[in-house]
Amino acid sequence: MSDVLTATTPVVLLAQGGGHGHELTVGVSVGPTFLRVALLVAVPAVAAFAVLRGFLAEPGRRSLAAVVATAGVAATLELLLSGGLNLSERWAPVLFALLAVPLYLVLSRDERFAPTVDRARRMAPWVFWPAAALAAQQFAQAWLTGAGPARAATMLHTGVVLALVAMAWFVVSRPRRAATTVSVRLGAGALAMVLIAGVGQAMVLRPAAPVPGVIVAAEYDTDDDPIEVLVVPNRPGNNLVRVSGTGALVGTSGAELTPAWPRPGANGAWTVVTLPEGPSEVLVSYGGRTISVAVDTGTATPAPTGFAGPDGAECASALLGRAIARTRPAPDPGSCPDEALTPADADSLRAIVATLAEQGHRWFIVAADASPRGQAADAVVRDAAARLGLEVRLAGVSAGTGPLVVVSGWTAASLTLRANPDADVRPAPWLATEPSLVPGLATLPGGASVDRYRETLREQYPGVSPSVSGYQAWLAESAAGPAENLAGPAR
Repeated sequence: MSDVLTATTPVVLLAQGGGHGHELTVGVSVGPTFLRVALLVAVPAVAAFAVLRGFLAEPGRRSLAAVVATAGVAATLELLLSGGLNLSERWAPVLFALLAVPLYLVLSRDERFAPTVDRARRMAPWVFWPAAALAAQQFAQAWLTGAGPARAATMLHTGVVLALVAMAWFVVSRPRRAATTVSVRLGAGALAMVLIAGVGQAMVLRPAAPVPGVIVAAEYDTDDDPIEVLVVPNRPGNNLVRVSGTGALVGTSGAELTPAWPRPGANGAWTVVTLPEGPSEVLVSYGGRTISVAVDTGTATPAPTGFAGPDGAECASALLGRAIARTRPAPDPGSCPDEALTPADADSLRAIVATLAEQGHRWFIVAADASPRGQAADAVVRDAAARLGLEVRLAGVSAGTGPLVVVSGWTAASLTLRANPDADVRPAPWLATEPSLVPGLATLPGGASVDRYRETLREQYPGVSPSVSGYQAWLAESAAGPAENLAGPAR
């Protein structure tokens, strides 16, 4: 993964599954800046030893131990800061063992094991070359295959760790043949140069740390397509997590992951997580691996309670609309659309009832929900019908079929529409979504400002679908001009 995570103690291995291409992920939460500085000091020190080894006298035991320890520390820092490696979790104990054994070979003074230690140091090139080759392969794939930033960062981090393992074994190597010694020193010198370039670029490619109280949107690398993760609104309390792939498990603890499911009116899979104040993490288990998403809710206004309700996806769409219209974070994320009926939507509902009367209908069915907006909309529709002499029937109560005016939220509307596939549906304005709630239901209308909203949403939150609720929130926040008629043509 290309995400940069903050450091916690102890280190927790979060990767799941195995096999080629599965990523080793390490979650962390202490000063990442300090760790990066330490890494950028340790790696050049190890690389300098490799480059200058042929020009130096035989180092003493303490000097060798210091270089090996520095390589081990640098590799550990890289594991903490990388967020994930292009390796199976099965490699975790192997990597740590390959970093610990060279230190033992240098520090061992037990005469009983002296022959074994000497033999291991003579065989060290047999560990150095495979590790160096694997590191070179990761660097080459990152630089030469046209991988995107997420994939390239994962490969670079992996290459750095493998190169440091190779360096640790180079330091303790003591081959008998002069030709082997020369070849290993040349290989280590070349790898040292690549290592410096790799760790520098890996640090540059890291994404910014989460901003307290600001929506978190991140992309994570997989074997196939990248996975997009969205945490809305990144405030204390109930938050919605959107994952672009299906079959993901999401939570704040590895023992309490819950499935993310598709929601009506929105693409991707969604689930509710409860976040505390301040820094924490959201875990996303997908495709045999677990991704750790760093979040920081700060101490700002809590998330709206509507995120835990059936219309949480609509609330998220509205908050995303406000977010892309703002030039700076706001202290209050705003309310959910189902908390109140706007005057413009009330006018649209009256227009729907007036159209039914003009078309000669004597009655129609209304489907509302228990939300404040749904109850207000139901009252507006009934008042308009009474003024025009139309009878209003409840959905599922009256016999026969007739015009169906749907004024509930996305989830309830989807259930109503699926239960009445042949109904003459007259949807409330906020039910226009992309993708459509049901086949045949109109999506967003056209218009210059709608197109601008779509484009801005696509740029800042790739893969997230637009909606009228999001558009109206964007329009109100950006003051782009008067709202267009979103009720659609009269039928």
